Amino acid sequence: MTDDKRHINWDLIVRHLMDVATGEEREEVERWLAENEGNGEYYRKAKRYFETYYTGKETRVVDCKGAWNEFVVYADKSRETHIWRAIVKYAAILLFPLCVGFGYWFLENDESQTTFVSEDISIEPGTTKAVLVFNSGQQVKLTDSIAFGQAIEKFKPSGQIDEAVEYNKIIVPRGGEYNLVLADGTSVMINSDSKLNVPDRFEGKERRVRLEGEALFHVARDVEHPFIVETVGGDVTVLGTVFNVNAYSDEDYVQTTLVEGSVAFQGKGMADAKTISPGEQITYDLQTNGINVERVNTDIFTAWTEGKWIIEGMRLDEIMKQLARWYDITVFYQNPEAKELVFTGDLEKYNKCNVILDIISLTTNVEFELKERVIIVKMK
Repeated sequence: MTDDKRHINWDLIVRHLMDVATGEEREEVERWLAENEGNGEYYRKAKRYFETYYTGKETRVVDCKGAWNEFVVYADKSRETHIWRAIVKYAAILLFPLCVGFGYWFLENDESQTTFVSEDISIEPGTTKAVLVFNSGQQVKLTDSIAFGQAIEKFKPSGQIDEAVEYNKIIVPRGGEYNLVLADGTSVMINSDSKLNVPDRFEGKERRVRLEGEALFHVARDVEHPFIVETVGGDVTVLGTVFNVNAYSDEDYVQTTLVEGSVAFQGKGMADAKTISPGEQITYDLQTNGINVERVNTDIFTAWTEGKWIIEGMRLDEIMKQLARWYDITVFYQNPEAKELVFTGDLEKYNKCNVILDIISLTTNVEFELKERVIIVKMK
C-alpha cells in the first residue's frame, strides 16, 4: 500500500461513507480512488470497519472529550527495531437522533485483532484534589474552591505561633492533581501520587521545599533568595525559572527537565552541582549516582499539565505507571513481555481510562481485561 491515501482529507472519506458528500466531494474521492490500487485498498478497509462499528445495532460509540484526527502508534521491542505500525482515525458522527459521539476504527491491522475493553466497567479520569496536612497533624481537603493560601489562613491551628515558620504538606493522591501558588508567588502544578512539603511563608536566605513525586514549577525570580527543591536523590537549585521534576519513590532515578531559565542539580552522591540549560534534561541514577544530560523536547515532559500525554518511544510498563497514578488503578501483567512494547503517540489525559486502553489494544498485539479497578495486561 502506498502513502497516497494521506493526500486526501480524511473527512471526505467519512462523508463519502456516510453518503452525505456533495457532488464535488464525491468527484474528488473518485479521482483519488482512481489514482492507484493502494488508495482503493485503504478505502475498502475503511468501509469494512465503518460498516462494522458505525452502522446499525453493532455500532459502538465512544463518548470522548475530543476526537483526534490521527493517532500513530509504534510498538517495538526496541527503539531501533520497528515491528508494528498502525493509524487510528477518529471522526465525529451523528449516530442517533439525540446522541453525538466520537468513534474510532482500526485500519492497518487485520480486523480479527480488534479487541475492546469491557464496557461494563468505566474508569473516570483524575480530578483536582489534594489534602493539606498542617505541622500539627490537622488535615484539610483542598478543592477548586479552596486556594492553598486561603486554606493556610482559614484553617491554621489556633495554637500555631505566627512568628514561627511552619512546614506543611500537600498530598495529592492517586487520581488527583493540584495547582497552587506559594507565598513568594511561585506556581506549582503537582501530579498524581505526589507530596510537597512547603512553608506557610519563606524566610532566611533561601526558599526551600521538598518533593516526592512529580511537579512543574514556575519559580518567581529572586536573585537574593534561591529556590531549592529537595528530592530523595538530591537538590534542584534555581533563581527563577520553569522546570519539571520527577522524583517518585518507586522509581530508581530523579529527573529534572528545564523549560526556561537555569537550574543546578546536585545529587547526594555528587561532589559538585551540574547546571543545565533550557531544553536540557538531567537524570540522576539513585543506584549508581551517575548522571545523564541530554537535549529533549520539553513538551513531552510538561504536557501532563495541559491535559494530555505526549508519548515518544515509551515502554508500555512506563505508560501503565502513569495511567495507574492518574486513574487510581492497579496493573497486573499476565504476559511480562508486554512490558517491553514501545509506543509513540498523543493521548488525551481527561478521557476515560477505557478509551485509552482501547486505543492501545486496537493498535498493537496487546489487550486488557478490567476487573473492578485492576487492569490485566496480556498479549493477544
